[in-house]
Amino acid sequence: MEEVIYEDHFIKITKENEEFFIESFSKGMTMDAFKQIIAEYPEMQITSFMAVKSAVLFSPVKKTKFADVKERVVVEISDDGLKAYITLFVLDNELNNGTNTKLLKEILKKLSDKGVVFGIKQDALLDVLPNHTKILIAEGIEPVNGGDSEIRMYEINEPKPSVTDNDKVNHYELSLINHVKGGDWLGERIDPSPGVPGKSVRGTIIMAMTGKKYPLLYDKNSVRESYEGGVTRLYALRSGAVNYMGDKISVSNHLELPENVDFKTGNIDFDGFLTVKGSVEDNFSVVADKDIEILGVYGVGSIREIVSREGSVYIKGGIAGKNKAIIKSYKDIYTKFVSDAVIICEGRVHIGYYCINSTIIAREVIVDSPKGQIIGGNIQAEYKVVATAIGSPSEAKTQISVKGFNRAALKGSFEKIELNIQKLKEDLIKAKQEMSLYSVASLSSEQMLALERIKERYFDIKNRLKYNEDEKKATANYLRTKGEGEITILKKAYPNTVIDIKKHVREIKEVILGTTFYYQNDGINEL
Repeated sequence: MEEVIYEDHFIKITKENEEFFIESFSKGMTMDAFKQIIAEYPEMQITSFMAVKSAVLFSPVKKTKFADVKERVVVEISDDGLKAYITLFVLDNELNNGTNTKLLKEILKKLSDKGVVFGIKQDALLDVLPNHTKILIAEGIEPVNGGDSEIRMYEINEPKPSVTDNDKVNHYELSLINHVKGGDWLGERIDPSPGVPGKSVRGTIIMAMTGKKYPLLYDKNSVRESYEGGVTRLYALRSGAVNYMGDKISVSNHLELPENVDFKTGNIDFDGFLTVKGSVEDNFSVVADKDIEILGVYGVGSIREIVSREGSVYIKGGIAGKNKAIIKSYKDIYTKFVSDAVIICEGRVHIGYYCINSTIIAREVIVDSPKGQIIGGNIQAEYKVVATAIGSPSEAKTQISVKGFNRAALKGSFEKIELNIQKLKEDLIKAKQEMSLYSVASLSSEQMLALERIKERYFDIKNRLKYNEDEKKATANYLRTKGEGEITILKKAYPNTVIDIKKHVREIKEVILGTTFYYQNDGINEL
């Protein structure tokens, strides 16, 4: 049935079912005048502007459809179901600050028809409702995902020598091996939390994601786990030295000798960490796979050798080698002093107080004490030598050589290591996510095998990452070297000291004060 919406001697607008039609009789109507007419009918949704333009500008025109009925209240719900919006297309006089009961009922019915039953904002309904504007009318409760498991592990600190030097005492202290006893705490994991569910504007429950449960990585032969009250704790199964392979904690073999290495013990060759609480007698040798500590306050004398095949060496009391002692390590060597001995290591040599008539081959040689001296002997470093004083007033011949390096090539290596680390971290995240998908309590035998394979891959990635991170740290330290090789004399160097950087030799013929020699621009420079 046709309903006349508007009519004058120019146009006629009618409504049939849910559609609007326009018919024009004579020219004279303008587009602006037409806009003013339809502004009174916000329920019109124009579908054909060509039909309007033709009827208004090219009258007379027969009855033509130009619009559909627009919903007075349009409801939109967000994809996640947490928010609902309304847009009103009503007469402006209906918007009277929430007092139009009929309109409010219409809005509520429309919300109900769309299933919006929760979180309706009453204050928004009672406020001034703008026309043709999207209004947030309902808001659900967002789920709170559970927190991931929290892991705290035994920390192994980087060895840092401590020098005490005053008129009364001088001490050289270092913690190299991390000792634990059977039953000692090694780490723990707090279970992930389940999260708090939310609720959509439709009233449905939105489940929260439980936090991820990350694995505790440990050597089952030397570490056990215990679960209580939502916390899994790790304990040492035996006494030994804490060690990490990547993220995997273990308690390695640790031989602790309460007294000296002598005729009672014989020479020592051990496949783990070694602590000697006394000394090593002359002509005896000590060899171990991992770190070695010699803690006797009097140090060692004319021993045959002390060798760490994979770790570092710490000799608390110093080395009086009598032109016989040889100390070797794969990593670093720390000693209170050294005289008449040979030291060879792949890392850095730290000397507490003085180095006399000794041969040292290392990547860096650092004398830590503010009174530290290098007197006589032959020091061969790859990157750097640092000491407070070099040589002596008696002009003992002292040779300091730095092989030097190519800075551009070393920077290239550093950048390559950084790229390797980035790739390994990405691989590690993927492996960790894969492991978190498995719930150990409900795995079949095939799934357990798959999980073990993922763990093996994770351990391998972690070990390679640790190696690359150590390389990055060492390379960054080498790049801090001045020029392409450095010899730093903090206070004084004496005559008959010869310095050699990248085969460029300079002999010191008179006392010099506080100078850094470094190689740059094809020669030795001073700073």
